[in-house]
Amino acid sequence: MKKYLFLLLSTCFLFACGGSSDEPSPNPEPIKPAEKAPVTIMAYLFANNNLSSVLEANIGTMYDGLAKMKKSATLLVYMDGKVKFGANQADHVILKYETDGHGNINGMEALDESYSLDDILSVGKIVKEYPTQNSADKDVMTQVLKDMISASSSEKLGLVIGSHGSAWLKDIATSRAIGPDGSNANSITVADMADAMEATGKTFDFLLFDACYMATGEVCYEFKDVTNYQIASVLEIPGYGFPYDMLMSDLYKGTVDGYKKTCDYFVQHYQQIYNADDASNRSDYVWATISLVDSKEMHALTDEFKQQIIAHKDALANFDIKGIQEYGRKPAQNLSLDMRQFVKVLNNGTVPASFDAQMNKAILHKNCMEKGYYGSYNYDIDKQNYCGLGVYVPLDGYDKWNSHFKTIDWFTAAGWNEVTFSWDF
Repeated sequence: MKKYLFLLLSTCFLFACGGSSDEPSPNPEPIKPAEKAPVTIMAYLFANNNLSSVLEANIGTMYDGLAKMKKSATLLVYMDGKVKFGANQADHVILKYETDGHGNINGMEALDESYSLDDILSVGKIVKEYPTQNSADKDVMTQVLKDMISASSSEKLGLVIGSHGSAWLKDIATSRAIGPDGSNANSITVADMADAMEATGKTFDFLLFDACYMATGEVCYEFKDVTNYQIASVLEIPGYGFPYDMLMSDLYKGTVDGYKKTCDYFVQHYQQIYNADDASNRSDYVWATISLVDSKEMHALTDEFKQQIIAHKDALANFDIKGIQEYGRKPAQNLSLDMRQFVKVLNNGTVPASFDAQMNKAILHKNCMEKGYYGSYNYDIDKQNYCGLGVYVPLDGYDKWNSHFKTIDWFTAAGWNEVTFSWDF
């Protein structure tokens, strides 16, 4: 009994005197490295225009999304524009952000929500600086993309394009195709952009357009060979753009399911804003349409569409688009019609089974708000006639559009060259 008491007292004494022991304290267990995300996300932002403040804010939400990652991941941002990246640095630069999956970015604890843009920029590692250049130039884009790829260690690459957009058109009125960088003349066509991507020698896993009107047959056909999946809107993108803080983790999955969730988060974000707004005092611009397109299926979908154009070419000489859901607010009104509904009207209310089947293969996912608003202009979408992809139907009086339409690859691929129109075209 005394022996046990002695041992107990001895143990207590040792614990009480532990602070003066010469023996080192045990080291804490090292934090296990997080699993690496399979995708590097690259953001190419044309910010030298009236979207500069929005795109700058997008860098912040991308950063927030990166901070939430439970896997290690890399974000590369190319930014041009009015922001100077430090007193002695160029205003065209690639910045690199890496998270360890444990809340640290570039070796530092992630900034809280009170950060400024300067804070975000100062955290970024400069990959490369450039002299003043036109970011909408094909050769410039090619080089920047190559430089971004060189800074990535992932097999898969995802590309976010942030700027204005006008589908396949060179311009709408005095506007742009993709861009502009400074002036409307400094814009890039979808053909040149696809060439720039192809010149990198890489096939991108996804291409996300944070730009208006890009979910059209004409655009998706142009990018069919340079990216596996395309995420785009057939309507305008609200000024705020994508809620990257919500969806970055799904983009980093590099899976179809992740890309579908990205689409849904986009719509949910704006639906929540719409639902919360007072209908009598709506001042924000709120709407959402989004599609996930399987690029490899665009060949076959275009062939199916071509069959419809050739079969109905006589009717298309003077086609009346009235009643078909169109996507676009002036000056982009009539830029695109719903592809499926257009084919349905051509076939007197029936969509051919082969066309429908191929469309379901090409459009992996779609989502939309049925009601939205743009100031005094309402975006009302008939969900029953929303397929997620638009097409241009040449109209009399759109000479400038029609002239350019003849120069794009889709014009011949989709069979429009077989149609004899009633006006010079």
